[in-house]
Amino acid sequence: MKLDLNFYNFVYVFSCSLGYLLGLVLLTYGIKNKTTNILMGLSFLFLSHGILLAGLIDTGLIVHFPIIYRTGNLAGLIYAFLPFLYIQYTLFETRFKYWHLIHLLPALLYTVDYWPVLMMNSAEKLDLILTEVNDPYLVVSFTQSRFFPAGFYTPFRTILVNFYWVLGLILVWKFKKSNPSLGNKKEVYHWIQTYLFFQLTMFLPFYLTLESLDRDVLFKAVHFGAALQDLSTGLFLLYFPNILYGYDFSGKKLTSGKPELEESKAQPKVSIIDEEKAIELDQVLQQKLKEQVFLKKGYSIYDLAKDSGIPHYLLSQYINQNLGVSFPDFINKERILYCCQLLDSDQAESYTLEAIGELSGFSNRNSFSAAFKKVMGKSPSKYLKDKSE
Repeated sequence: MKLDLNFYNFVYVFSCSLGYLLGLVLLTYGIKNKTTNILMGLSFLFLSHGILLAGLIDTGLIVHFPIIYRTGNLAGLIYAFLPFLYIQYTLFETRFKYWHLIHLLPALLYTVDYWPVLMMNSAEKLDLILTEVNDPYLVVSFTQSRFFPAGFYTPFRTILVNFYWVLGLILVWKFKKSNPSLGNKKEVYHWIQTYLFFQLTMFLPFYLTLESLDRDVLFKAVHFGAALQDLSTGLFLLYFPNILYGYDFSGKKLTSGKPELEESKAQPKVSIIDEEKAIELDQVLQQKLKEQVFLKKGYSIYDLAKDSGIPHYLLSQYINQNLGVSFPDFINKERILYCCQLLDSDQAESYTLEAIGELSGFSNRNSFSAAFKKVMGKSPSKYLKDKSE
């Protein structure tokens, strides 16, 4: 069989290609810089895989790829909850908990149900495909299910996506209610609203054609809508790449150069920090100091922003205005206080001053000595001498 590149097939191919590409970019970038993008990247990859299977089934080309037969629905069931988790983690900065794995239960149930089919070799899967390939709707009726009647999984998957979409709407509503001004998440809030709107194209056609007797219409309503959703979301991200690379929401590219210069130009102007916000920031800083994050060499305000979930410009403003010091002075003071604890302990004799400086988070002896003298008013060696006397 050959691919007839009509309108539908073109959308399938283009949306899959774009979805896989953006998924890999978001996944790679998320691992290195922005962990919430891992969820968005995975959602692109799993949705694109499901669309790929739908396109292969619609064109009959599935006969050339029997090994991936019945994996499209598994990808769809996993995709269903990923946008919801992305919204939850992004807006509310939720931390991963093991009980979140409960969202995998539908996919796990499907895997158990279709385990015998999934474990077939390519020749056996091809025999199954040849009995259904002339009727795409029959392929997605899932007649080999051991636990459920034929035709169960396709509407169940659509309803599951719909269910998580509603939960996403509730999260957006709760966030708006608790943060009327939206704060520093104004741009990402609007992006999530747009993302939820694009998701309508996935399940709305299913409900509109639910009474149709045309099997081809029913098939395309379920799967072509997903392709349109994948395509529209991908094109939107290419046009507004702030989700991908941290551009501002207007699409203006950050200037090249040092990170400090780039982000200072992109950061929004902020007003004076009120008392309530100052207390909140102080609590966050105290918590991070208890975790001794300052012991990490090269620890920057951008690292602190990532660890705390608070924008770097807000942390910088609070430290500069409310504490009256720069971030390097703030972090070095904590390092020196920790260093003094080491020097006052019985373990001090077991280490050289250079080793103690490294244990305190300094990269070299010069920076350690300079910071120590600035905080304590004397050099480390003078401090030890005075202590012994």
